[in-house]
Amino acid sequence: MVDGQRAGEEVLVVQDGDKILITDLQGTILIEHTRPAPGISYVGNGRPRGRRPKTPQPSPMS
Repeated sequence: MVDGQRAGEEVLVVQDGDKILITDLQGTILIEHTRPAPGISYVGNGRPRGRRPKTPQPSPMS
């Protein structure tokens, strides 16, 4: 996923050697990744798994 606000938009995916570029149809680079080294089967994004926790409701005291 590039960005939730871009849901449904068409993009171009370009593989150039060990790089992967995702651009919009005007050519603006949205995201750029480098392929992992051979033997690496998982690359994380630094975020915990699952959905984000819901924002708690403000307390009745506020």
